[in-house]
Amino acid sequence: MILVLATQRPDKDSLPTGISANVTIRFCLRVAGQLENDMILGTSAYKNGIRATVFQPKMDAGIGYLLGATAMPKVVRTAYLDTPTTQRIADRAHALRASTGALSGHALGETPEQLTPTFDLLADILTVVPPSETKVWNEAIVDRLAELRPDIYGVWARLEGGAKTAQLTTALKPYGIKTMQVWGTPEGGGKGANRIDITRDDIVTAVTQRDRGKAS
Repeated sequence: MILVLATQRPDKDSLPTGISANVTIRFCLRVAGQLENDMILGTSAYKNGIRATVFQPKMDAGIGYLLGATAMPKVVRTAYLDTPTTQRIADRAHALRASTGALSGHALGETPEQLTPTFDLLADILTVVPPSETKVWNEAIVDRLAELRPDIYGVWARLEGGAKTAQLTTALKPYGIKTMQVWGTPEGGGKGANRIDITRDDIVTAVTQRDRGKAS
């Protein structure tokens, strides 16, 4: 088994020394200074003349110092590909796979499956708010929705303070649902207060208009 580690800064925080100390073959493209040079090529590499700082950004693209693969460190050129060359290779590979019918998924233009759970917010609100309740605080509705579909609304219910209310208010804006202040008491009991709520009839109206639009 051969482990290949690629990093721009293999210091002790990003790569434990217990691992880096066992890396016997090292390769370094252009780096900015002695510290980075020795991090990759080993302590005292710069002092011993193994300096990847001498490479020029464009002129020496793909050229680097290879240490440990041969008896002496040596400068080698990798299979460096610029953007135009890479694009030509990708286009040719795509054409070859297309000619053999080997393309699939995104390469064939297929749309990935919908992984996000689908839900009908308006219908869910009507499920948790019975006709007997004309007005309900937004925060109470969110808690009920979370019980109905915890995988979807659970994150809303975990929000603090007004954020919970604001989440539902924002989600209802596309449907033209307006909110208002209404006096009430928490469902579990407690001190009364004025808080944001919605009217169930507004939800029913929005559902009716939406369904009518689908039918037409």
